[in-house]
Amino acid sequence: MPDCWHSAHVHYHEPDKDGLLLDAVRPLLDRLGTAVRGAHVLRHWRQGPHLRINLRADPPTWESRVRPAIEEVVGGYLSDHPSTARLDIARVLAQHRLLAEQEREQGPLTPWPDDNTIVYRPYASREHVLGEEGAALLADFYTATTGPLMDMLDHVRYGHDDKELLATSLMLAVAHTVLGPITRSFVSYRSHAEGFIATCSAPAAVRAAFDRRYEERRDELTARLRAVISTLDPRGEIRAEGAALEPVPFAREWAALTERFAGRARPLIGRGLLITAGAPERLKALPVLSDFHQTMLSTHAYHERYLSTPEFLTYRLLLNYTYLHLTRLGMSPPERMRTCHLAANAVEDVYGVSASGMIEQFTAAHRTANAHA
Repeated sequence: MPDCWHSAHVHYHEPDKDGLLLDAVRPLLDRLGTAVRGAHVLRHWRQGPHLRINLRADPPTWESRVRPAIEEVVGGYLSDHPSTARLDIARVLAQHRLLAEQEREQGPLTPWPDDNTIVYRPYASREHVLGEEGAALLADFYTATTGPLMDMLDHVRYGHDDKELLATSLMLAVAHTVLGPITRSFVSYRSHAEGFIATCSAPAAVRAAFDRRYEERRDELTARLRAVISTLDPRGEIRAEGAALEPVPFAREWAALTERFAGRARPLIGRGLLITAGAPERLKALPVLSDFHQTMLSTHAYHERYLSTPEFLTYRLLLNYTYLHLTRLGMSPPERMRTCHLAANAVEDVYGVSASGMIEQFTAAHRTANAHA
C-alpha cells in the first residue's frame, strides 16, 4: 500500500512543551525509526494548545506499529507528567479567531478535546494555502529539521544557550547565507520589527521595551553576531573586528540546511510557485503603516529592483521557514518580532549601518532619477 501522512494531536495545555517534545516525542521517533518514511512535529493552537505529530507510513504499519507506539510512549508521558494548566477558553478563542483569519486556517475552533489526550485527525497539509509543491517542500523541511529541533531544545535544556540567542544565531545564519552579506539582508529584520511595532496598540511602549531588551543584552547580541559571521565566513570581508573563533552551535548546520532548501525552491519560484512578490499590497493593507514602510513605498523602485527579484523571494521563503522553526522551538510571534529588532540593532551597531538610512538613500536616489528622466 502507498505511504500517506497520519497525524496525532497531543492536547497538552501547559505553555512549556519542551519536556513533552524531548521526553516523549523524541523517544517515539527513535523507536519508530525506519518504520515511518517521514516524521515531524508542530506546535498548534486550533481546538486548544497541542502538538501535532505527523508521520508518513502505509496504513498497515500505522495501525500495527505506529499508533500503538504513540499510545504507549506519548500516552505514558501524559499519565506520568499531566498538564495542570487552566485556560480561559473564551479569552483564548478571541485570539484564535484572529489567528484563523490571518493564517487561513481551515477547520473548527471548538470543541476543545480534553487536556492530556491524544486525538487522531486527518493530516493538515495546508495545500489550500501553499499549493501542492509548496506543501510538499514544507513537509520535507519540517522532517529535515525535526532532528535539529530536538538537539536545539536539548542544548537549551542543559543551559548551553537560551532560545532568544539561539534564534538570533539561526536568523543571522539564514540571512548571511541565502541573501548575504548580513549588512544587506538584515534590512528584512528591521522591516518585520517595524511592521509589528506599528500595528501594536501601544507602539511607543513596545518599542521602548524592545530597546530596553537590547540594552540589557547588547554585549551578548553583538558578540553572537560576530561569532556567527566568523563561523560562517572566517576569512570573508564581512567578518567583524574582534570576531570569536569558537564556532557557534547550529550556525553552520542551519546555513547548510537553508541553502539546500533554497536550491530546491529556486526553480519553483522561477515558475511562479511557492511565494509571490506582493509586498506593497500586503503593507498597504496594514491598519497602520510605519515610517520605515512609508519611506519604502514612496517609490515603486525598491519593490521592482529588490523585493520582486527571484533572489529575494527565495530568501523570503527560507526566512519564513526559519520563523516557523522558531515557533516549533516555542517562541511566540511577539518574541520572534523582538528578536528581529535585536538582530537588526546588533548589525547596525557592529557594522555601523542603518536599515532606515539605506532605504532613505535608495528611495531618494530613485526619486531624483525619476525627476530628471
